[in-house]
Amino acid sequence: MPDYVRMAEETGQAGLEGALPGLAGFDRYFTAELKPVLDALEAERPRALRNFYMFAAGAALLCAVGAYFILLRRLAGPESMILVGMAGLGLGYWGYRPLAALRQKTKVAVMHHLCEYLGLVYRPRPANISLRRHRDLSLIPSYDESRLEDQIDGKIGAVDFNLFEAKLIAISRDSKGRTRRTTVFRGLLAEFDFHKQFTGTTIITRDYTAFGNFFGGLGKPGERVRLEDPAFESLFEVYATDQVEARYLLTPGFMERICHLSARVGRGNLQLAFHRGNLLLAIKKNKNSFEGGSAFSSFADVRHIRHTIAELALIYDIVHRLKLDMATRI
Repeated sequence: MPDYVRMAEETGQAGLEGALPGLAGFDRYFTAELKPVLDALEAERPRALRNFYMFAAGAALLCAVGAYFILLRRLAGPESMILVGMAGLGLGYWGYRPLAALRQKTKVAVMHHLCEYLGLVYRPRPANISLRRHRDLSLIPSYDESRLEDQIDGKIGAVDFNLFEAKLIAISRDSKGRTRRTTVFRGLLAEFDFHKQFTGTTIITRDYTAFGNFFGGLGKPGERVRLEDPAFESLFEVYATDQVEARYLLTPGFMERICHLSARVGRGNLQLAFHRGNLLLAIKKNKNSFEGGSAFSSFADVRHIRHTIAELALIYDIVHRLKLDMATRI
């Protein structure tokens, strides 16, 4: 079974087109279509970079002068240093904005061209997205605000899918009324066709140990399903509205493939659910996806393209690792 993530990570400049199915001839397309766009954006980067360094130097000078007069000359209270620091950060952020805008344009250009070449659709701002099913199936925690980006949808083989990046924030207030914002989920949410017939709901969540699983099961549809795969049981807890159907879906081979996918994305970062003919996934990540490279290196550097292809490869890896493209899916 191809490991598309590994293949994409190991490919070199001359082998970009071999990293994923559908990229045949991409090297020529990159040279003719995408590289001129990246070169034009790269031509704007030195000016934006100088602008950032100028503002950063101004921010550092502001903080240094402020610290001198506040801490050494004692012309103001130490709490004023917080205001000076905030002003310095604001000045630095203002100077970084043009550079960040160029980096965003580069990311969108790379994602648009790559996805278009692969026959997929990319939207920087997701359209017609609802998190309700992921939330109702306990794949994501409760939240108050959501920030969504980088929607990719289309087909891989015969498998329709829809994937996007989400950052979910919970808002709380302490006894003094101060607001606290906590990121409760960051990662990828996806939905894949799963044509094996089923009518119930089966939820596969991470294992939280006996105590955590007791409370984690509250509110989930159905009952706890005990399975005979110790490796799978050490990683996941399964709840289903139909125990027989859950075992029909979670064959020994499929459980093994889920364990392999879990190893790929990191233990505890994968949760899944079978619901209404689809396989829903939530994959936690500690950083944003599809960002390419740094704003402080060349936008036309092919390593940025290679990094983005490696992240796109995860979608192909899900389809092929779980064998969603096979008629039986077992």
